[in-house]
Amino acid sequence: MFYMIKRFFNIQLIKSFVGVSTQYFLGILLLFVMNIVLARTMSVSDFGIFGFVLSLSTVLSIPVSGGLSMFLTREVAGYTQTRNWSAYRGLLLVACWWVILASFICGLALLSLTVIIEGVPVHLYLIAFAFVPIMGLNTIRSGILKGLGHPILADGPTMVLQPMLLIIAYLLLAYLGLTSAINALLFYFVVFFIVFGMASVMLFLVQPSSVYATKSDMSDKPLWFRALLPFMLMNATTLLSTQTAILIAGFMGKDEVVAYIRVAERGAMVSILPFHVLTAIISPQIVTAIRSGDIIQLRDIVRRSSQLIFFTSLPLVIIILLFGEQIINLLFGNKYGENSYLPIVIVSVTQVFFGVFGLTGLLLTMGGKERKILISQILALGINLLLCILLIGPYGAVGASIGISAGLLVSTTINVLLIKRYFGFIPGIFLRKSFEF
Repeated sequence: MFYMIKRFFNIQLIKSFVGVSTQYFLGILLLFVMNIVLARTMSVSDFGIFGFVLSLSTVLSIPVSGGLSMFLTREVAGYTQTRNWSAYRGLLLVACWWVILASFICGLALLSLTVIIEGVPVHLYLIAFAFVPIMGLNTIRSGILKGLGHPILADGPTMVLQPMLLIIAYLLLAYLGLTSAINALLFYFVVFFIVFGMASVMLFLVQPSSVYATKSDMSDKPLWFRALLPFMLMNATTLLSTQTAILIAGFMGKDEVVAYIRVAERGAMVSILPFHVLTAIISPQIVTAIRSGDIIQLRDIVRRSSQLIFFTSLPLVIIILLFGEQIINLLFGNKYGENSYLPIVIVSVTQVFFGVFGLTGLLLTMGGKERKILISQILALGINLLLCILLIGPYGAVGASIGISAGLLVSTTINVLLIKRYFGFIPGIFLRKSFEF
């Protein structure tokens, strides 16, 4: 049996996949527990406000940290391969200054907006913005560690340690009878700041010693800024696609619908767990294969990662189909099961179906085709936005899930066609072992 698995998959990829997926499973489990504690101890409306502010902070962070993680992963992997530590150090300094200056400009713009527009919940907007600078610096840390080949250290603190501390904090709030949306958000900020500090120490310890013994070289700065813009636009469209439903429902004043969408979002995360795991593992490998011109290795990485994604996602989706509503009722309460089950099913089934093609966006991005996939992402965002506006009002969370799935259909289809054009093959689990272009 082991021999068959070894032949079917690259054994090193399997080991990395198991290690990172274990961390991700634990992280998602803890995230579920955190949301269960909040859903059980807060009103549906407060839980919706909590989710809306976190989604708003994610969108506000786009000009600050949008695209930085994937951009840094690619560039750091390249500089690590060539041992160009001077450019590596210069890249880190430029990235930090970018976050600081962009945060300042974003803060001024948000402050001006709250003064100009009447009736804006200023306190919620300010809390949302407070996360932005730390999110930007944390994005830098994560991107560097992934580029250095440390995916577990990159995501471990925020995936595991942070929800653990938050669970303790929210249980304390519940014990004290202080479970309001504002209190939950303030505790979230404090924990986020503490975890970021600890994770930054980890980065300092694992960076090559050569980084600290060299001077910064910023001669590639024009290239970095030209490359960052497409990454930022891609990240903006991706984040807006994932947050559109919550933001639209929140701006419509439908706090309960936001809560149902948030629970559905957490459930759908289970089915896309393999996507996140493989992204953290194979990004540097794809960069190395492309820059060395090793098409055989590239095709092998694409085929085997696609197979891992599909065959690990499928059982998870089957469990959601069969027992999803009962699980939601058990964990979050009966008020959520009826309204969140069908959205989870719609999004999860769509995701696993298109998982047949693997990490199409990642392959194009690591291959330097980030400008090309903007087409698919912008079209997907437009369809998602339009359908959410039209369907959330009459159909609530179900309408949101339809918009998300339609956007995924468009983006995946276009990405597959782009890969065929620029790399010469159709990605996925059925990619043959032939090596001709």
